Amino acid sequence: MTGSPDAPLIASIIHIEQSTTENLIDLVLGRPGVAAHLLESLGSLPALARFTPLALTERFGLTLDEATRLAAAFELGYRRLIEGASAPKITCSADVAAWARPRLGHLAHEEMHIIALSGQNEFRGARMIARGGLHALAVRTSDILRAALELAASGFVLVHNHPGGDHNPSIEDIKLTVRVQEIADLIGMPLVDHIIVAASGRFSSFVADEWVRRATQEQ
Repeated sequence: MTGSPDAPLIASIIHIEQSTTENLIDLVLGRPGVAAHLLESLGSLPALARFTPLALTERFGLTLDEATRLAAAFELGYRRLIEGASAPKITCSADVAAWARPRLGHLAHEEMHIIALSGQNEFRGARMIARGGLHALAVRTSDILRAALELAASGFVLVHNHPGGDHNPSIEDIKLTVRVQEIADLIGMPLVDHIIVAASGRFSSFVADEWVRRATQEQ
């Protein structure tokens, strides 16, 4: 008598905390054997999480329902991680990067967020201010400063991601940061830093990495 092909899935439900990553993915999809192909093709769970449902259906032949369930499972995981975290302490660029990684590091598109700080550099709030594509996003200086004012910021930090993997700033990143810094200083609400994070976990800081000096030397 042969065993049921669904036996691994049933075992995963009973012992979900001890289940392998492959079994958990198969459980979400509702059919065994698919996860091994996905992970073998992409190499890692973070790489799989970056795919949209439509991309999963086109590349791996999942049904749209299966791909949507998988994307929903990843989104729940991200939200659990974010909502379970206490208000961060922003004392250095690494603190900003640590805040940004679970929120932006996995995205397949660029997003820019603002972190509002109190007069003692304590976290006051955060907001997404722009969303773009794989290689760029469009944001106006006025959008950034308006968000900082609405969040009652004494100072603020900008943070955005580079989905392509390069954590270094582009010329456009540097020009925007300098422009925002100049206007923010004039109104007495300083830009404390601008951080770029990549999916690899690496990051770059406008202040610590001296973007302006490096850009001048490279010209």
